[in-house]
Amino acid sequence: MNLENLDALSQKIQSMLDALRRVKAEKAAADKAIEEKSGEIASLQSDISNKSAEIEALKAEVSDKNSELDSLRGEISSRDGNLSDAQNEIASKNSELEALRAELESLKASIAGRDTEIETLKAEVAEKDAKIEEMDKVVSEQDAEIQDAQDKFQNLLSTIENELGTDLAVSTPADEAEEAADVDINQDQPKHEESAQTDFFA
Repeated sequence: MNLENLDALSQKIQSMLDALRRVKAEKAAADKAIEEKSGEIASLQSDISNKSAEIEALKAEVSDKNSELDSLRGEISSRDGNLSDAQNEIASKNSELEALRAELESLKASIAGRDTEIETLKAEVAEKDAKIEEMDKVVSEQDAEIQDAQDKFQNLLSTIENELGTDLAVSTPADEAEEAADVDINQDQPKHEESAQTDFFA
């Protein structure tokens, strides 16, 4: 083999080595991009619970593809001339990246839908709070009316007692329960005062 042929062969080998380096660099870029997209998918898991199973499937798929890439790296190392297959694999990875980008956009849209649902629920809670506040106001007004009625009744009772010159016994549910408990003790006592008061209210 003469020197010219040796130089030509060396140039051809160098050209093949350069092409192999470019392929490896492209593969490294594709691997890095896949890892970045996988990280983004992992960060979205906490925001979309109903997508967790799908994301796990994507992770498993990426892991499988990484294993395939490792296998391809070993194959390229042993087959310096198999540039065409390596380029086809890069194209496949680019397609996978596009699919991952589309999945990310879908996940983001789902998050936006959840945010809208949350805002709707917050509005409903605010409406319920307003109704509760309104009902509390009505209850407070009724309590005030009851207290006012009790005060008026007490004033009227005091007026009657002053006119009669005696205290009038007005039984409450608690008083009636206590009176029932003491009925055996009081059954022998005279009851002319109670009869007079009963006749008055009759």
